[in-house]
Order: sequence, then structure tokens, then C-alpha cells
Amino acid sequence: MSQIMPNAPMPTEMKLIHNLFWTLLTKPAEFPISFSLDGTRIRGLQMPSMAKRKRIDANIDEITIEARVKEAGIRVLIEMTLYKDYPVLEWVVWLKNEGDHPTPLIENLKAMDMNLVGDNPVLHHFKGDFYNISGFEPFEVSLTPGIKKELAPVGGRACDPEFPYYRIAFKDHGYTIAIGWPCQWASSFEGKDDGVHIEVGQQTVSLKLNPGEQIRTPRITLMGWQGGQERAINLWRRWYLAHILPRHDGLPLKPYIVGHGADEHEEFTGATEQNQIEWIEKFNRLQIPFDVWWIDAGWYPCWSSDGERRWWETGTWKPDPERFPNGFRPISDKLHSQDGQLLIWFEPERVRPGTELDQEHPELLLSSDVDDNKLLNLGDSKAREWVTGRILDTIKGNGIDVYRQDHNFPPLSRWQANDAEDRKGMNENLYVQGYLDFWDELLFENPSLWIDSCSSGGRRNDLETMRRSVPLHYTDYGYGDHAVKLAFQRTMHEWIPYFKEFTLSWDKHKPTRWNEKEDSFGFHCGMAPMLFPTFDIKRDDYDFELIRKMIGVWKQIADLVLYGDYYALTPFHKSASQWVAKQFDSPADGRGYVQAIRLQECDEPSLTVRLHAIDPLSEYELVNPETGETLEVSGKNLAEKGLTVSLEKRQGQIWIYRRM
Repeated sequence: MSQIMPNAPMPTEMKLIHNLFWTLLTKPAEFPISFSLDGTRIRGLQMPSMAKRKRIDANIDEITIEARVKEAGIRVLIEMTLYKDYPVLEWVVWLKNEGDHPTPLIENLKAMDMNLVGDNPVLHHFKGDFYNISGFEPFEVSLTPGIKKELAPVGGRACDPEFPYYRIAFKDHGYTIAIGWPCQWASSFEGKDDGVHIEVGQQTVSLKLNPGEQIRTPRITLMGWQGGQERAINLWRRWYLAHILPRHDGLPLKPYIVGHGADEHEEFTGATEQNQIEWIEKFNRLQIPFDVWWIDAGWYPCWSSDGERRWWETGTWKPDPERFPNGFRPISDKLHSQDGQLLIWFEPERVRPGTELDQEHPELLLSSDVDDNKLLNLGDSKAREWVTGRILDTIKGNGIDVYRQDHNFPPLSRWQANDAEDRKGMNENLYVQGYLDFWDELLFENPSLWIDSCSSGGRRNDLETMRRSVPLHYTDYGYGDHAVKLAFQRTMHEWIPYFKEFTLSWDKHKPTRWNEKEDSFGFHCGMAPMLFPTFDIKRDDYDFELIRKMIGVWKQIADLVLYGDYYALTPFHKSASQWVAKQFDSPADGRGYVQAIRLQECDEPSLTVRLHAIDPLSEYELVNPETGETLEVSGKNLAEKGLTVSLEKRQGQIWIYRRM
């Protein structure tokens, strides 16, 4: 069974977390939170007054613990989630002023202030997305006693440029940690004689709470595991897919293909009701399947001061009546008649001068002297009420299925510029609460809606955001740079399994949003859970048969890319002179696939890879979905001798295997 189901949770892993949970529950003074009140440091919970346990389902318990700092009038509320099917514990902390006067100064509020015990600790951390070739890179730091690593994003977006996901590996076990905070968090990891000391919180908290106000901490997710990095990765993937990945109409999200059509204007500033329907019909005539029709930025009134439509002139959230006189309803009706879905881009947080929000509701906006982008203050209940109503009306009135939210400027300076001296961090904290409430309201009012999280690419993909969305457009960098995007994909596969990939090829064509001709190699480098074939639907000179064929290849493996266990078979790199190989495996039904890609400058003609999760006592059938070639190989040979792939430069090969 250990060979058939290699990444199922083990009892010893469950004990790592359950023992920690019971320690925290029975010894509240050791709960890993801390803050200062007028300079006096408080750790843990002093004299908790109440603990409640609620069973959500067979696999989730929710526990709330209350305590009070009576002399300050502060209620401390801890919300914990204990998973029974995976070794995972989560918590978030709330502080509320229940008194009649402002609290003492609250500073250095930490959601996590604790020691993890073990030998030879190594911190595995990653870059986030920041429009740079260095994005998504992995790093290792040996945390010997006295060594300290501090990490934080810049500008107020959670993954810019640091990634709020970590693994700490000890000699015989480890922990995965995720920070659920969409804005400006901070973390530190310090090696100790017996392990690691960790601190995590909102980066800046120095404030007094007014009567009735409350603030929250980041949500901390802690997973225990035993074994190597591959086990840690796949245990995380399985838990994420089971408990974090949003559902659509109550069902697990499926792999999807994107259909799209834009003219030569910037983004979708030239999109109209007529041309969108025309291009949907052309996809149908060409028998090129798609599931989601993508309309990106520029569909709203977006006139700039120079009299041109500019997609970034945001703040009037209505379909442009000149181009969409009937809104999106004719488009969505057509899509729904063929089981398609409509995705529409929004950027409600950025408000530009002269737009509807700027002119009619300036009191709802935050500005700074950095530039003329204004921030819709989601921490203000009136602002949240306005934007929720407008977006809900737009979604419901136009039959929108996928709400795509972008965020294209760093907000931190707006919060800071509007914080009083004794309220540092308050605007950000209220903003986080409002941002999450806004999305929760959209999802509550539209049970079949799903959300795409975008922020200049993937700069706000913390776990609190991912509980409500998927990051379809996970980067703005290197769409057609094969080596770079394959490296980016590797980190995404490890942490956030659902994302979209383009099939662009910039080594053969100039950097553009369309390939100049059909390109099967671009498809090989774009095999993600959401596939975005990058051909220009306006043209008729593509080899559409080849495009249909490669989409057919993707369909045979897409469920494995999303729901299979993931194994990187080559080291992390961003070099066009090397191979890239990976494997996805579904141990429950004995199938999977392995893919090898010889990049365009690679001089090595062949690569041998040894497969994981293979039963050495079974025989396997391997099928090449492009050529139809079949092989029969023993599991022992696949596991011990491996599979050798020989290719020309700039080629890829997929072998789908099945246990016989």
C-alpha cells in the first residue's frame, strides 16, 4: 500500500499536529501569539475565560478561545481550525476594544511567535512574482544557532517579491507554513540550539483601538510531515486540493481551455458585442473547443485625457454603452447555450482621475503623493457597500461566471499616508478585513461564481486570498520564454496547483501576445490546468488541425496536472541549454504521465529519468499521445533503470502510463 498510495497522511504526521493542538488547548499561556501594550510584552493567553469546540464535518473541528486583558478592555479571540484528514492546524487572532476609551498602544502584534523543535533545521523559501526573471526561485537557508532570516514583501501586496509559503525541514520531520495576509506581512526565522524560533505578523502595528473596533492577525497554516521534500510537496498539494481550491457549482474545479478574441487595440479596448460574438462563432466553426471566454481590461468607459481609450483608466464599472449597448448579456447567453462560461476583468481598487468613483465618491478613496492612482478604501464600510453593490449588479445583470480582479499598483503608501501617528497599520488592517468581506459577499450572492486573483501578475496570492480564488494569470513576466516559465511553473505546481499558462513561443517569434504561426513546442511548455492557446482568431493561416491535436493531448493529461501528485525530475533552472522533465501520478488508479522537454539550446540529445510512485511488481503500458506509439515496461525497470527520451532540440515528449 505504501507504494500505491505514497503520499497519504501517516499517523505519525497526524500526531505532530494533534500533539501541538492539545498543548495549545490545555496550556493557553503557551499559545504562540504576542503583542505589546504600552511597551509591556504579552505572550500567550492569560486566564482564558472560554473555549468552544464545534465540529464542522467529519474532518474539520473549529475551536474558539476567548481571553481578556481586563485592565486594557481588550478581548482576545483565537479561531483555530483542526483538520482530521491531514496534519494541519490553522489559527487567526482578533483583538477587540470592549471598553469605553481607546486602548493602550498595541504594538508588534504577532500571529505566530513560537519555537519548532528539531535537529539541523533548513528553511526553504521562495521568491514571489515581481516582473523579473528571478521570480519564483527557491532558496535554502541552514538555520544554525544564531542565523536569522527575515522576509517581507514590499508595497503592500503579499507576494511582491517574497512568497508567503515556507517549508522547514529538520533531520527526521518538517513543517510547512503559509501566511494568510493579502497585504504587508513580515516573518523571521532564527536558528536556536533546539530548533527554530519563528515570528509572523502584519509588518507594522502601532495603534490604539477605539471603542468597538477590532483588528485581526494573518491566518497561520501549519502542516506537519515526515520524509523528504517530495512528500512535503504532495501532502500539501493533496490538502490544498481537498480544502482550499474553490469549487464551481459545488463540484471540484476542472481543467479548462480559454477562448479569446481581441483586435489590435490595447488589451480589450477594441472589444465589442459584435466582434466577441463573431469570434465565438469562429471558434465553433473551426471546432476548437473552449470552456471559458476571456474578456480582459478595457471593456468599460476608459477615455484618457488625450481622447484615447486606455485600459488603465479604471473607476467606472459599467460596460461601455458604445461598444456593448446590451451589456454582456448577449455574449453570456450565447456561451451558456453551449455550456461555456464568461470571464470579465475588473480592477475596482484602482480609481483614476475623472472616472465615476473619483467624481462622485471622492470620500471613499485614499491617495498619496506617490502618483495619481487613488485606492478605493475597502476598510470603509461605505466604500465596500458601494463597490459590492455595483459589482454584484454587473455580475448578475450580465451573466458573468468568472470574476477576475486585478490590482496594478502598490497600496502601502496610501494606507500609511492616511494613518494617524497612534494608528499605524490600522488602515491596512481594516482594508484586509474589507477586502475579504467583499469577496465573501460576491461568492455568497453568486453560488456558482468563481474568482480569478490577479495583481500585476501573481503579487497577491497568499493563502487567505487563495481560499476564495485561483491565480489564473500568475505572472506578467516571460509569457513566451520557455525555460523561464517552466521554472515558474515548477514553484506553482508545488504550492498553488491551479493556474493558467500561455502557449507562446518567443524564441521563434517576436515577443507578442500571439504566436505568428502554430507551434506544438509552445503547447508542450504550456501544459497547465488552464490552457490559453495563443493564436489570433482573426487570422485564417494557422494549422488549426495541429492546434486541435495539441488541445487533444492536453485533454488527456489535464486532470493529472491538476489532481495528480507532482514530481520534478530535473533540477530547478532557467536555462534554455538544459532539459526539463516532470511527472504527475495518480496512485489511486495507477496512471500518470511523464514529460521531457529538450529546450532550444540544449546539446544533450537524450535524458533518462527515473519515475516515482511506481509499483515494481506491476507491468505498465506507456502511450505517446502525439504519435500513438505504445510501450510495455515493467515497473521495476521504470523505477530502477528509468525511461530514456531522445529528442531533437526544441521538442517535447509525453508518455502517459497505466498500471496493467
